[in-house]
Amino acid sequence: PMAHHIHTHAMQLASLATGWLLVACTAAGPDDSSLLSGGERGPAVLAFYGDTTAIELPASIRVGEVATVRFTSFSGGCIRKDRTEAAVSGLTAEVRPYRREPSELPPNTACTAELGLDQNVAELRFAEPGLARVRIVGLARPGDQPFVLERDLLVTP
Repeated sequence: PMAHHIHTHAMQLASLATGWLLVACTAAGPDDSSLLSGGERGPAVLAFYGDTTAIELPASIRVGEVATVRFTSFSGGCIRKDRTEAAVSGLTAEVRPYRREPSELPPNTACTAELGLDQNVAELRFAEPGLARVRIVGLARPGDQPFVLERDLLVTP
């Protein structure tokens, strides 16, 4: 049953990912505070103790084609996955997954200790050929240190 759940989750994500461009453009608005009402939004956790995210990325794509990047982030307890934003500038792509955590828990609320793995999907499109650098930006726990993973992707004409 778990595998089935993950599969349906991935299908929902794939359909959501197609709208990432719109999300990335509208994210920096004054309305951001209303998004935080359900808790604090922050960078997703990409490394948890010794475990780090798994990244799937094509080795090469053509100019103008969509490169789909899939990677995992850690959640569980009271941490939930939030949206993933991606921006491409020249041959550099920056992917920023987010997590949501309650800022203040009601009294007697317990966060369970299970560790969850979330699937994240970003779609990147490069307008010029060359060796592109894909950066996935998040956090490492414990300690909430910034954590960046980089992968190269060949963009052919």
